Amino acid sequence: MKLKAVILVLISISIHHAMSAQVQWGVKAGGNLSAMLLKDESGYTNVKLRPGFHLGGTADLALSEKFALQPSLLLTSKGFTIDKNGGAQYLYGVDRIKFTSYYIELPVNFIFKPQVGNGKMLLGAGPYIAYGVGGRWKAEANGMSVTGKLKFLNNFSSADSSMGGNSKTIPYTKPFDFGANILIGYEFSKNLYFHINGQLGFLDVDPSYDGVSDETSSLKTVQGGLSIGYRF
Repeated sequence: MKLKAVILVLISISIHHAMSAQVQWGVKAGGNLSAMLLKDESGYTNVKLRPGFHLGGTADLALSEKFALQPSLLLTSKGFTIDKNGGAQYLYGVDRIKFTSYYIELPVNFIFKPQVGNGKMLLGAGPYIAYGVGGRWKAEANGMSVTGKLKFLNNFSSADSSMGGNSKTIPYTKPFDFGANILIGYEFSKNLYFHINGQLGFLDVDPSYDGVSDETSSLKTVQGGLSIGYRF
């Protein structure tokens, strides 16, 4: 309930300022490097970063000369790679498996814009919410590969075991994610800017099994990226 209340407050703030402040609409796109913080009873698994992308629309709401609120609605890809040679010894019969997942994401960043040279520096932070909509996996072994789809689940039951085998659809993480962004960049003009950003998920997105959560393991998203934006 507390999380829902926070989300409602953020939406209310955005709507209020959209009605009372100067708004510039725009688009944003860029590249990501993402991974999972995968922890079990033996510690953290050594995972590798996966490249991805993000693109979508933005609204820049001027709060003052130096402060702005910037909500965005993005399609973003995330994921990670587990390599048997990197320490994931439980990958029996598989050398490597790569996960690529797709999310609809809503970051809301509070931006500080001090004047630097002919433009403005961008320093920002804020929360994000994301919802998984699909994805794919690729397993490699002995020079061969197999691919399939990912399914987001809050609970993975024994009845879902049929998703393996010939269906090639396997369970992934919980669909809903929530965390924080930080960013630093530069605004060349009122229209063009770029920034680099970091993102850390706060929620454990490891699904439960038959309604029981594994208290010894957790999954949290982590991501970094570079964005280029243009306002109309």
